[in-house]
Amino acid sequence: MKTLKSIATGAAILFLSVSGIAQTNQAKEILDELSEKTRKMTTITSEFDFTLIDVAADVEQTQSGMVKMKGNSYYIRLDDIEIFSDGTTRWTYSGEMNEVGIDNEDSGDDGLNPTKIYTVWETGFKHYYQHEVNIDGRPCHFIKLNPTQPAEENFHTVELYIDKGRMELRRIKILGKQGDNYIYDVKSFKADIPYSASDFVFSEGDHPGVDVIDNR
Repeated sequence: MKTLKSIATGAAILFLSVSGIAQTNQAKEILDELSEKTRKMTTITSEFDFTLIDVAADVEQTQSGMVKMKGNSYYIRLDDIEIFSDGTTRWTYSGEMNEVGIDNEDSGDDGLNPTKIYTVWETGFKHYYQHEVNIDGRPCHFIKLNPTQPAEENFHTVELYIDKGRMELRRIKILGKQGDNYIYDVKSFKADIPYSASDFVFSEGDHPGVDVIDNR
């Protein structure tokens, strides 16, 4: 005969299992809704603060930036660094050095590609709903992502904070295995601003004397 203790233990395990499934389902429903909404947008424009926290070195730095996205094309500005991509070629320009590096977009650094930010959770992650939090007075869903193959990643957790009313990403935290953490705080978000293809291509003519380094 089972003891009262073993029954209680079994019930606790069952409750935690069911709770975990509910968390996963709730998170998936929210993320699916976010994906569906953003896929309907022709373009996305956002201003953000990017914070790097290196726990080991006791360093914390914050920079302001902006991003424009249209299909597979994007443009990022972070202080004096600008990144242009037409989906095939990526240009990284340093205003301080007046130097541009040219790479194939598929050169292996997916971390640079913001167009994947609204679909990244669809493959390769387990997702768990945590609870609601307030960010600058706005109620947000807090969802955790853990990679399904953690040995292949240099981070262990991605935290998503999604504005409940607007169904927009408000904050993203990437927690590294070595104590290097990255935080993106979205300050503004606009959809369907018209852009031309040239907005996502670096123009040497607009940067006289630029030093070109072609890595392709």
